Amino acid sequence: MKYMKKGIIPVIAVLVVLVLITAGGWGYYRHIVRDMQTEEIDSGKTYQYHYMLIADNISSPLWQAIYQSAKEAAAKENAYLEYVGGDMVSEYNTDDYLEIAIAAKADGIIVEPNGDPEVERLINKASANNIPVVTVMEDASGTKRKSFIGVNSFQLGQEYGEVICKTMTEATRKILVLINGDIEDPSKNLTFSQIKSEIKEHSPYGAQVEIDALRINSGSTFESEEAIRDVFLDSQILPDILVCLDEIDTKCAYQALIDYNKVGQMDIIGYYPTESFLNAISRGTTSAAFELDTEQIGRYSVEALREYREMGYVSEYFSVDLELITKENVAEYMEE
Repeated sequence: MKYMKKGIIPVIAVLVVLVLITAGGWGYYRHIVRDMQTEEIDSGKTYQYHYMLIADNISSPLWQAIYQSAKEAAAKENAYLEYVGGDMVSEYNTDDYLEIAIAAKADGIIVEPNGDPEVERLINKASANNIPVVTVMEDASGTKRKSFIGVNSFQLGQEYGEVICKTMTEATRKILVLINGDIEDPSKNLTFSQIKSEIKEHSPYGAQVEIDALRINSGSTFESEEAIRDVFLDSQILPDILVCLDEIDTKCAYQALIDYNKVGQMDIIGYYPTESFLNAISRGTTSAAFELDTEQIGRYSVEALREYREMGYVSEYFSVDLELITKENVAEYMEE
């Protein structure tokens, strides 16, 4: 009997520690969210609905703009929008925040999928718990998400391909497309395939050019910097045109262009550019960049949740405007 008691005590101790760790983690999460949104919480206003917006890179200008739009749209519908993501000062990731949203019985989830099967499983779990999920920027079409808000992969590839064709010259030999995530992901693969098709079919130089994709498994600035640095240091893969489909890659690629003194030797076509990249377009250092209408993304996300709540169904796809920034119109996008 004494032996039995001695064996049970460590098990109980472990269970107590696990409970404390879980409670501590939850408390830490609440502390972070409270610090991020003190102004709204301190206002004492009560809301009828609770939505959660989850993204990997929530501090980026792109996601801050999406959040502001979604927040304004949610407030008009008496909904509180909680904004959390993977680059907060914590060990939580998209999986964890989805679990938290499900446990909190949120009235709706807006999420940027990252290709992780666990994220897709949790989207289905949320749906099974009667929590509607809409995906933004990236889709998870194989899940039970209710709607996708963004630009479809075919259109994105077509638009990029057209701009690349205009940028190419007789001297163009190599084009490298940076893919953030898994190149085998159907949406990524479709975008890349369409870029290649546009170039091969519509550029007079299509037959002479080599078009490759480089997978960057990131979402973090550090990993993008490392991968892009390797490109600039390897003369065998250094392209004439570098194509970025992600705002982090665009920022890192332009910085590398300056750091490795490749201005005039390489062109970059970017995505959701920073002010410095816009200046580069203005000077002719880089050719162009694409920018999504973030106001539409945020507003459509909230509208999709409302429509599903009220009607029980919603359109599977909300298309947002994709704007091309070139030297001719860059002044419209630059800060005064």
